[in-house]
Amino acid sequence: MISFYLTILVLCVTSALHASERAGTETAVSPDLTGDAGILFWTPEQQITGYSSIADLYPTRRIQGRSTPSVLPEKMIDLDRFTYKLDGQELTVADYMQNQRTAGLLVIHNKDLKVERYGLGHLPQKPWVSFSVTKSVVSMLYGAAIQDGFIESLDTPISTYLPVFTTGSYAGVTIKNILQMASGVAWNEDYADPTSDIVMLPTEQAAGFQYMNQLPRVADPGTRFNYNTGETNIAGVILSEATGKTLSEYASEKIFLPGGLSNGANWLLDGPDGKEFAGCCISASLRDFGRLGLFALANTLMPSSGSLTDNWMQQSITPSQGYTGYGFFWWLLDDGIYAAEGVFGQFIVIDANRDLIVVLQSAWPEAWSEEMEAHALTFIQALSDYVVEGN
Repeated sequence: MISFYLTILVLCVTSALHASERAGTETAVSPDLTGDAGILFWTPEQQITGYSSIADLYPTRRIQGRSTPSVLPEKMIDLDRFTYKLDGQELTVADYMQNQRTAGLLVIHNKDLKVERYGLGHLPQKPWVSFSVTKSVVSMLYGAAIQDGFIESLDTPISTYLPVFTTGSYAGVTIKNILQMASGVAWNEDYADPTSDIVMLPTEQAAGFQYMNQLPRVADPGTRFNYNTGETNIAGVILSEATGKTLSEYASEKIFLPGGLSNGANWLLDGPDGKEFAGCCISASLRDFGRLGLFALANTLMPSSGSLTDNWMQQSITPSQGYTGYGFFWWLLDDGIYAAEGVFGQFIVIDANRDLIVVLQSAWPEAWSEEMEAHALTFIQALSDYVVEGN
């Protein structure tokens, strides 16, 4: 379902994390900046240490939340009797967490916290990198920007905010086309291919936009879905230009503070004084990702909530012309069920029909595989049914 993205690869050229673990003390993290591999190629041990320590390794910007986050009422359920079937086997939560290298599992139903479990040595107060879950946060920021009058219409050409695209392959492409990843411009996001666009894309903004604007147009805008993290970066720059704020500042104002998230989140930057990667890498705690799910769900069920323009979430989870499984930076799993997803097994799955949210933080051994995704979705469906049935 999800394609790979390597926008952060050029920045994240470190691979070796030297960890000294002592009983009763925190793990010390020391990046090896001479390494030639990036975050997408960390070893399993490096994943466990690094995914919760992005702010110690790379430039980030804190996203201001509440000093006292909103309370998640705890009505924990017994999972001892829960099992699910996969390939003829009957498996437990413990089986899933071990098989899928799960760092955090959380379920919220009817606003109550029903399940919260940790693995891989992860802790409740620690952040965990979200990878492309971040794209869905950017989607919600567009709903805020329209509400605030910073963006008049999704039908506005992106060249209105970024004149470099007045001519070239992106001429006439609209904000809506970008949010649906349906610009019609060719793009190869295969990180294993050293000649792919995501690897070749210059990190410097002007050079990156020039590179993208010279790619061939292969379809009319809006008609063909093609997963493209480069276009997410375009979306982020447009937001910053339109609002006059950093993405972290705007996310704090429009999502994190009204959503009751804590002060513990950060967003990866493209340099020490740079811009946030719109396509990747907000780090936050398991409960805070649950609160993000609650924020999205509230704006789905109550479309006039204030932070986002009316009916924004309904628009965001409407199937696009180019691909019925994608909206505005949200994956559409079923009618009323949608998800923010990131590589290595990051999920916020929202079932608006049943007032239910499932969050997974993981360290999969590979960025993405259909087999691991299918396992995760099978588990999420079975666990959701179990929780809703009142067990």
